[in-house]
This record gives sequence, C-alpha cells and structure tokens, in this order.
Amino acid sequence: MDATHAHGSNALPLPQLVEARLAQDPKLTEGVRNRIREALGDSQDGGESHAVAGPVYLGKVTVRGFRGVGSQARLNLRPKPGVTLVVGRNGSGKSSIAEAVETLFTGTNAHCAGQHPNRAVRWRNLHQGEQTTVEAKLTVEGDPSPSTLTRTWTGEAFTDSQALLRRPGHGTVPLEQVGWEQATRAYRPFLSYVDLGNLINGKPSEMYDNIAAILGLDHLNAAVRRLTAAKKELDAVVNAEKEKKPLLHAALEDVEHDDRALKALVAMDEKGGPDHVVLDALIAGVPTADEGRLREARLEAAAEGPDLQQVGVAVDALRNALADVDDLKGTAAADAHSRAQLLQAALSHSDRHADDTACPVCGTEQVLDREWASRAEVQIAALHHEAEAVREAEAGLRKATRTLHDMVLMPREVPAVLTAPWQTWGDCRRITDPAELAERALGAAVTLADACEVVARKAREELAAKDERWRGVVDLLAEWTKLFREAEAARPRRTEVGAALTWVKKVTTEVRDDRVNAFSDHTQRIWEKLRRQSSVDLKPVSLHGSERANVRKLIMDVAVDDTEAPALGVMSQGELHSLALSLFLPRAATADSPFGFVVIDDPVQSMDPAKVDGLAQVLDELGRERQVVVFTHDTRLPHAFRSQGLPVTVLKVERGERSNVHVTSETDPVKEAIDDAMALAHTTGCPDTALRNVLPSLCREALTMAIVEAAWIRRSRTGQPADRLQAAIDETERLIPLASFALFDDGLVHPDDEVRSRLRTLYGGESTALINQCQRGAHPDGFLPHDPVAFVRKVEDLADRIRKPGVNA
Repeated sequence: MDATHAHGSNALPLPQLVEARLAQDPKLTEGVRNRIREALGDSQDGGESHAVAGPVYLGKVTVRGFRGVGSQARLNLRPKPGVTLVVGRNGSGKSSIAEAVETLFTGTNAHCAGQHPNRAVRWRNLHQGEQTTVEAKLTVEGDPSPSTLTRTWTGEAFTDSQALLRRPGHGTVPLEQVGWEQATRAYRPFLSYVDLGNLINGKPSEMYDNIAAILGLDHLNAAVRRLTAAKKELDAVVNAEKEKKPLLHAALEDVEHDDRALKALVAMDEKGGPDHVVLDALIAGVPTADEGRLREARLEAAAEGPDLQQVGVAVDALRNALADVDDLKGTAAADAHSRAQLLQAALSHSDRHADDTACPVCGTEQVLDREWASRAEVQIAALHHEAEAVREAEAGLRKATRTLHDMVLMPREVPAVLTAPWQTWGDCRRITDPAELAERALGAAVTLADACEVVARKAREELAAKDERWRGVVDLLAEWTKLFREAEAARPRRTEVGAALTWVKKVTTEVRDDRVNAFSDHTQRIWEKLRRQSSVDLKPVSLHGSERANVRKLIMDVAVDDTEAPALGVMSQGELHSLALSLFLPRAATADSPFGFVVIDDPVQSMDPAKVDGLAQVLDELGRERQVVVFTHDTRLPHAFRSQGLPVTVLKVERGERSNVHVTSETDPVKEAIDDAMALAHTTGCPDTALRNVLPSLCREALTMAIVEAAWIRRSRTGQPADRLQAAIDETERLIPLASFALFDDGLVHPDDEVRSRLRTLYGGESTALINQCQRGAHPDGFLPHDPVAFVRKVEDLADRIRKPGVNA
C-alpha cells in the first residue's frame, strides 16, 4: 500500500479524491460544484497533449559514452515491482549508469551539472566520447508494447542534449511534451549520494518545499489561486458600484433644486432596488450624444476660418506669378515659344500624313519632306531653349494656383449659420482663372474668418449660460446605473465563487493534514526499521508555514534517551543518512507519481550492519508496489537480503579496459563453487593433484558460504548484533567452529564435539566426514575422492540442507 496516502479515500490520486468529496458533499449547490470543477479543470491544463499517466517501469537501459561507460553497456531490468541490486566495486561504472538513468529523464544530475560539493565531473567518456547516448525501454501500464526514451548529445556542453519518447500509438515527441517535468521535481524517483545529503542539509525552505511537493497539493493550490483571482475580480465589480453611489448622491444633492435630481434620488433608493425605468428616462432626457441646439452650439463654438496670413502669402505668390507671365508676353522668348508650338504642330501633321509633302497652309508641293522634318526638329529644339523663361513662368503660375486651391479645405461638418461664407470659400477651389482666383480668394477668406470669429464668440457665450451642471450629474448617473447592473449580474457568481473558494481551501487543509500525517507515519515506520541499535526516537515530522510564506521549514525533532532535541544537531552521519532515506522513500512512493520505479545510488554508506538489515526490509516493502533499483558497492546489502530470506535480483557490474562496462546476473555463490567442482570432476584425464587439492577446496568454499548464509538467517531470527556475528565469522577459519553460528542461537563458538554431534543429528553421520574431507584439501597431501562426481553431489546435498531455514532450527 502507498503509505503516504494510506488513510481511506486519501489513497486515491488527488483529482479522484477531490471528485469523490465533491460527490459526497450534499451542501454544495450545482453552481458551486461547477465553479470548483472549472477551477480544478483549469489548474490541470498544462498544454501537454502527450501526457503519460503511468505507472512507468524501466526495462532495458543502454548507455554509451557517458561518464565511466565507454562502448555500449546494457542493464537488463524486469519492468515490474521488485528489488534489483546492481553491485560493483568502486570505479566499476555502476554510478555512471545510475546517473545516466537520472539524466535520461531529467536532463541533469548533481555530478555532471557541477553541483557536487567538491568538484565538477567530466560527463563524456574519455575512450568513447564521440557519441553519447542513453536509452531505456519503458513499460507504461496499459500500453500494448514498450516505449523507448532516448537522450542524445550533439554539442560539447552537458546541456546540449535532447530527449525523445517513442510511444506505440502516440508517435515520437520531445520529453518536454510528455508531462513529467513537474512530477520529476515533486516525486523525484532518483536518489544519489549527493541528493541524500541535500535532503537533510538544504535550506529550511528547500527542505519544506521538497516535502510539501510530494503532498500532491499543487492541483488544489492552483485552484485556490484561480478562485481567489476570480473572486477578487468580482469583488472589484461590486465594490465599484458601492464606491460610486455616495459620489452620485452628493452630486444629486448639490442640484436638488432641480426636480430631475430629486426624482433620481428617490429612484435610486427604492426599497426593492433602483427603479431603472425612471433612471433610464432621466438619463435619456438629456442627450448623451450631443444632439439638438447644444450640439449645434458646440459646433459653432469650435468654428475656425482659414488662416488669413497663409492665404495672404498664397495670394501674393499667385499675383507675382501672373506678373511674371505678363512680363514675358511680346518678348523674343514669347515669340520663340509661339514659333516652336507652330513648328511642332506642322511636324505632327507631317507625321500623321507621311505620304503628303504639300504644305497644308499654302499648298506648295514637296516642301514637307524628310529633309524638312529634320531641319524642323533642330529648329524646335533651338526655339525651346530660347523659350525656357516662358515655360518656367507658366510652371510657377500653375504651382501658385495649385497652392491656393489646396488651402481651400471644407470641414467635415459646417454650422448652419456659417454655410454661406463656407460655400463661397469652397467655390474658390473651382476657379481656374488665376487672376479671378487671386481676386476672389482673399475676399472670401477674410469674410469667412470674420464670420467664424463672431459666431464662435456668441456660441461660447451661449454655452456658458447653459446648465452644464445637470449634464455632469446625468453622466455620473448613467455610469452608476451601468455599474449597478454589472454588480447585480456578478453577485450570484460571486457568491458561488466565494463558496467554492471556501470549500477548496477547507479540502486543501484537510488533505494536507491527512497526507502530512500519513507521510509522517510512513517516515517513522521506515526510521524504526533503519534505526537498529540507535537510541534516537524520531518524533512526528511536520511542516511549519505555507507554500508562499517567507518563513517555512520542515520540523524534524527527535528524542535521545527520552530527551528531546533537533534531529540535525544530535544524529550521527549514518543516522542522518537513514533519516534522509526515511524522508525520500515516502516521497517516491506516493500514489500521484507517474513513476513506478525508484533508482537509488549508494544508500548504504555510513550504515552499520544492523541498519543494512533494516534497509533491506524497507526496500523489500517498497518493492512490493514499486520497481526498486539500487546501485551499491557494499556487498552487505545483497547479503542482508539473502540472510533474511527476502526476494532480490542481483546484477553485477564490471569494468574492463577502455571503459568497457559489462552487467551480468550474479549467480548463487554456493552453486557457482559446486558447478566449478563438478566441472573439474567431469574433466577427463584431470591430474590427481587437482582432484586432491583443488576439488576439495572448491567444495569447502561451497560449504563455508552455505554455513555463513545459515548463520545470518539464524541471527536475523534471534536478534543477535550483526557486527558481533560478522567479527566472529571473520576470526574463524575452520569449518567446524564456523558451523556453531549456523547451529546455535547464542552466537558463540561451541566445542568441536558438540558441533559434530549437532551436525550428525541434523544432517546424518556422513556430514562430519564430508566436512573433514573438504578441509583436507587445504593440506599438502589433500584428499582424493574415490568417485569425484559422487563426492561433489554429496557436498551439494549437504550445502542445500544447511541452507534450508527449517532444517537447522
């Protein structure tokens, strides 16, 4: 069972839990339920169209060119709940594989990102760093076949990587679109040795956030924020009407001599609510779109005629241009201009009537021929050059005329009283004779400007005499009426949103308390298994503050021999690591996590043997519902599993030359020794020396490991201190004294005769002889079995019987 959510309906993932509570609350109206669902639904929207619900389990992991792994290394995992120990000595590449799996899902890890407390670590392999890839086959519950998650690096920076998920029936998408980013932060299924320290050595707020995240309340907290924002917006609508009403009252009272103001005050304060019919009529009584005489008066007040100074300048320019043209009349330039026009007309005639060479004026034949045309073109050019002054004068006249025309602009709307002068001024634009235009434009402009000035002055005086005061009150009345209607429309929704916010806050508090209690209970249960022989009692873990509080922290108090103290101040390093595991494992086991796996690297450091036994029990319990993958160099952990009869898969990591890392299944050490002995026994022509010394020694090794395994099983039943047993085993060389630990509960070495008697009673009279024969293999003369194969089979049978927990009880 998920211990973090172990109480009743709290075992459900949060969305299902909230929906169940909604359905069970009879006090909620349908409107309030809808508001709650809207807020919860919106808070789930993350734009992720390829979300994987899970749980997700790890299958085959392939690593190439990453840290200590050179050419391709494969870690074959069974994608289902259970415990797998990946064992290897320091430097074998096991931590590189663990960090590769973490990086595959998160894009980073503490070592390669430079967060290690002492150094940054090279992330590309020295021998096979050209191509760096990490890939894992993933089993997603409910999918018909495995998915593949692949991360590749294309640049030199550790961050230059991309991860793609290929999922059957869903195509290939970037990892960022899968929807795991928040889950990897909240439920973090990876725990390295560095992370282990950060869990207990981080800032108080970070420790709070690490635990608060696993409570799975982000969904509810987002809904609270959304409802709070909606209520604030609706409150603003209601408050705007409330704030405007006293201002309107005061304005109406200031003009209370007006019957309309009195009517407005009465209509506003009707017992059943404002009388909108009366108010709308009052508002409509004064035009709000500037209609009628008031509008015309405002139009007149804004009247403005043409700029007389600009018009004067334009008229002067036009008159000067006329004078320039007149001055050139009768001059050689004018005559040249006329002759050029005449010749151009004749040339055009000749072009149109190419076959007719007679002059169209005098009738003379063959005078308008090609030679004449050439002479005419030359003469036209010369005359045009001579007539340049005339053309410039005419161009200046056209420009001056156009400039004055452009000043004649009619407004979009003309006051009726100014129609005539504006019309006269507008007519000037249609005058084409420059002399007439110059004469009429200035007079029309002066008349219009004077008229506009007089009309505007009178209109301003009229407006000043008007009662603008009432109009201002009506504008305020119209604004308040609009606000009141908006407030009335908002009030039902505001009530529903307020009720929804109260309900979600209440549920958030209840779920938070339930989950904190469940988390604390789970943490304490784990601590009790890990604390072996420790005098430290862990008090209930709690959270102080809220997610947005400046001061928030994780409360971890302990009692040492019934004296209370802060945990971090009194615990040893091994106890602190055990505490960190107690905090991490419930976080990774929460029902809301999409990950069905947990990857832990080096959890055994600083633990004494008793705590290692407890860790095996904790991992075994977690492995009943989660896929637990533990990387360790400490052989005590697999031994702790086997000695307590706990199911476990052990994989062995070995590193060869040029970073070639291989992962193999670790075989039963007893069976491995028996198999080696049997292979030797079946070897044709095997030298007697090998049969005398090597074969009995291999059988002795098998019996030694069987006896040690039985000793640890007996110790786990009797509760003998683990460190004492280990020390006694290390000091005992002969098999008969060693068998004392497997045969008796006191953990002491018994006399040889007593041990032999116990062996014969449990395993038959031949057992002591077999043990003696195996021990003789270490002597120079050794022991040569008459039938080597039969001898090995007898030793195998004895080893199997010793290992059975019920036989040596």
